[in-house]
Amino acid sequence: MHQSLRRTLVVALPFALACAAVLTTYAALRDRLPDPLATHFPASGRANGFSSATSFVWVATGLLAVQGAVFAALVHRSSRSIGPPRLLVAVAYGESGLLGYLFPATLFANADVSDAADVRLPMWQLAVALVCALLAAAAGWLLAGADAPPAAGPAAEPHRLPLGKGEVASWTRTVTSRVLLGVGLALACAGAVLAFTVSPGSGLPMAVMGVIAVLLSGCRVTVDRRGLTVSPPVVRWPRLRVPLGRIEEATSRQVSAYDDFGGWGYRIRTGRSGLVLRSGDALCLRLTTGKEFVVTVDDARTAAALLNTLIDRAVSGAGRPVDAS
Repeated sequence: MHQSLRRTLVVALPFALACAAVLTTYAALRDRLPDPLATHFPASGRANGFSSATSFVWVATGLLAVQGAVFAALVHRSSRSIGPPRLLVAVAYGESGLLGYLFPATLFANADVSDAADVRLPMWQLAVALVCALLAAAAGWLLAGADAPPAAGPAAEPHRLPLGKGEVASWTRTVTSRVLLGVGLALACAGAVLAFTVSPGSGLPMAVMGVIAVLLSGCRVTVDRRGLTVSPPVVRWPRLRVPLGRIEEATSRQVSAYDDFGGWGYRIRTGRSGLVLRSGDALCLRLTTGKEFVVTVDDARTAAALLNTLIDRAVSGAGRPVDAS
């Protein structure tokens, strides 16, 4: 079976099993559950939020089904150009393990209680859920199999983009990390579930981290007369700019996020740094300091050619451009 299809089936399996666990637990305990059901628990463990058993089961299975579909779609679309999907499989298993324990545990906590206000869900249950999540993530990592990183190619020969006298040009592309997007969505959903089932204080930090990860999972890369600018595609901050005056030369090459930089995001290595949102085509700048700055983006060859032309034009017009940052 093709590795991509196998991983898609593998990542959907734990969410299906978690849905089955919720439905089986509900079927076994239905006659022993109060109405309404205790579904929200603060740090004290004493219930302070309630809903009908039917709505709780619908929400639980719906959330698991949606997350399973999202992770399966992300893994299915994964390829060497967007980075290894093995981490996505591990995160998916961890998420399903966490929710696959918490939802049935909530139903068991309500069993044989006449008044839902008396239901308790102690904090050690959350600790057990986190252990289940870690064990499930480890199983997903092993079942996914090793990633085959893309072969890192040599840097292309520097070339120029022909521009007539007086002509101006700019180049821009957006790039998204499906790994960071998937992790961010998983954290946001898990935080929302914890805030709903346990307490706002336990889930809010995780949800905020997830939202931040989603917002920073993509960027817009722009090349123009000012140099290179990298910024989020929706908001204008944080923004990173490398002026023409700091660039000696621009090239493009294939990079592996994990093998070359040890992961995704803003990375720093000896003699080089960069914004690495996925594996694949990358714009590589040799700076005046002798260091290298890398940003992964499609059509990096055109961006490099335009940068070299702009540098040549600035040097021939008025000497090396001044750092205007």
